[in-house]
Amino acid sequence: MTARRPAARWLFPLVPPMALLAAACGPVSVAGSANPATTAPATSATSATSAASVPAPASTEEPASGARTPDAAVERWVTQILREQYKEACLSSAPALPAGQDAEALCAKPRAAASARSLHDAWAKPGVKLPPEGKVEVATVTANGDKVTVPDTAVKLDGRTLRSLELIGATGDTGSFSLSLKVEKHAGSWYVTGFDLKA
Repeated sequence: MTARRPAARWLFPLVPPMALLAAACGPVSVAGSANPATTAPATSATSATSAASVPAPASTEEPASGARTPDAAVERWVTQILREQYKEACLSSAPALPAGQDAEALCAKPRAAASARSLHDAWAKPGVKLPPEGKVEVATVTANGDKVTVPDTAVKLDGRTLRSLELIGATGDTGSFSLSLKVEKHAGSWYVTGFDLKA
């Protein structure tokens, strides 16, 4: 008997448009992983940042502004996706794009929005409160260099990990499934630059 791969409705429309989102928001891999991050118990990036007396990045800030910490960058980016601010989420990675790439044009393409919408659908499940009522919490990320990978198990929405939300409705063997967010430091600030999908 052959084990079946997880089949979740949101996963199928996500994979083809990922190449465009990668061009707009950074690299995307379907297997493998960048430098794994070391994470501590989940805390709100907002409360962790405010505890250090530093204003937390809010989704209403200038879209291309970076975050002071990797977990704050993830909190803001996931919140933007959940609030259906797809273009803003895409543009928030603009400073980390290679020179010569037109972030505005790439982020305005329908396929970039389709990829972001697929992530939204993976996380926005019935009975789960979305921001601003539901809080996005990210485990404290310890960076070992200028690149880290934040696993979906380190990010919570309304008290549930993104992984648990992604797997709602999945069938078959889901043991190897994971989604990790790639975060990079550029000019002193942190940006979500892509994601790594293992199915």
